[in-house]
Amino acid sequence: MNKLIHLSIITLIISLSSCSKCDPSNSTEGIIVEDAIVRIIGQAPEDLFITNATSYDKNIEMSLDGGVSYKSVDFNKYSVLGLSTSATCSSGYNRNVTVNKIESTVNYTISITECSTCKSNTTIPNYVLTTAVPEEYTPVYEIIRN
Repeated sequence: MNKLIHLSIITLIISLSSCSKCDPSNSTEGIIVEDAIVRIIGQAPEDLFITNATSYDKNIEMSLDGGVSYKSVDFNKYSVLGLSTSATCSSGYNRNVTVNKIESTVNYTISITECSTCKSNTTIPNYVLTTAVPEEYTPVYEIIRN
């Protein structure tokens, strides 16, 4: 009976310690257009907020079909934000864009979960397509590392 109790305690400890697995999944929240892919032809700055085609000198394209076809972004309907981050090659990103109408800001927050399975770093531009945001709004960027 005593051995059974010890075995049960050891099994419980092992099972609880193995529950802390790293989940490098990606997700989006807020006004981000789900499953949209944005690409910018040419070198882009580390952070950007684009509300019309004339405010940026690069070709900005979007895909809503998984990258099968691309077309120019219609800035009457959409805005584009980007925020470059560097993280390990095994990492997950939660991207969230919200609008604060009282403060006239658009807030882009990226929460990064880095897993220890990979040590080399990679840089990701984190372009997102959102519903149209007024061009007079000020972008606010935040990176959270978990």
